[in-house]
Amino acid sequence: MQNRLSSSGSIIVCEQEREVRWGDCDAAGIVYYARYFDWFTDGRIALLKQIALPYQQFFHEQGITVVAVEASCRYRRNLKPEERYILRTTLSYLGRTRMIFDYLIIKPEEATGKATGGRTVHAFVDGTGKPFDLKKKRPDLWEKLLKHTGLPNNK
Repeated sequence: MQNRLSSSGSIIVCEQEREVRWGDCDAAGIVYYARYFDWFTDGRIALLKQIALPYQQFFHEQGITVVAVEASCRYRRNLKPEERYILRTTLSYLGRTRMIFDYLIIKPEEATGKATGGRTVHAFVDGTGKPFDLKKKRPDLWEKLLKHTGLPNNK
């Protein structure tokens, strides 16, 4: 698996070149629909790690949980075992209480390329599950997050 990170204006993008494993597929011989959400998690964790904000140390060990509050996936083309694909993860929004990630699964050998697209919305919560305003309660972490992402200070 290869990882590439790029920044385009106010958007952070991480690309991973991957291959479909046989274990990712269902009895029909195509990727099982829920597996895409596992891949989205892989992309999100890789993106945060590549911008020097590994999830475990930056959020979890600081008492902040990043919970999924919304997830969607649109399946356009099936992927099969041993097919190559690119997982493109984008940190498209950073706010004081949440982050939004967008995902594309791309078949690199095809001109149209796009196989699947998705989005996850994540809220910051404290140890009791209550919403957490990162800027207000942990300004040190908020500033570090802004610095490492280069994203604008969204309200």
